[in-house]
Amino acid sequence: MVISEKKLYNYYLEDDDIAITRIRNKYEKKQRMKPMTKAKCLMMVFVLFFMGMGVLYQYSRINAVNQDIVQMEKDLKEIQMINDSKEGQIVSSLDLNHIENYAKSVLGMVEPASDQYTYLAINEGVRTAEGNAVKTVSVASQSKLVSWIAKLIN
Repeated sequence: MVISEKKLYNYYLEDDDIAITRIRNKYEKKQRMKPMTKAKCLMMVFVLFFMGMGVLYQYSRINAVNQDIVQMEKDLKEIQMINDSKEGQIVSSLDLNHIENYAKSVLGMVEPASDQYTYLAINEGVRTAEGNAVKTVSVASQSKLVSWIAKLIN
């Protein structure tokens, strides 16, 4: 029989010493690895347990803070609605005649005298009042200035 020839028949492992040795070596390598001791396994379980508890605690704190935020937002909306309604009541109850009577009777408001008024008469051009002096500016000079600035820009 030639060594390089492949066997064409089935055989049992018990007859093949090389295959048995390979299988034995494979299992012996697994057994040679240092097995984890019970203490190491328990320590790993405790570490994983406490890490899980930490994650759950953080989640519960986040959930509690979110609930507080939602409650505060509801309170804020309610307070804003109350504020808007109170503002509407104030605006609707605003009576200028009542305010004037209150100012005159309680606060001592007096009507201005005729010499305290300043009248401006506008005929042609624009007039401004500065103290007692009245200053007149003609419209034609203003239009010339504006047209000159427009030409300068273009």
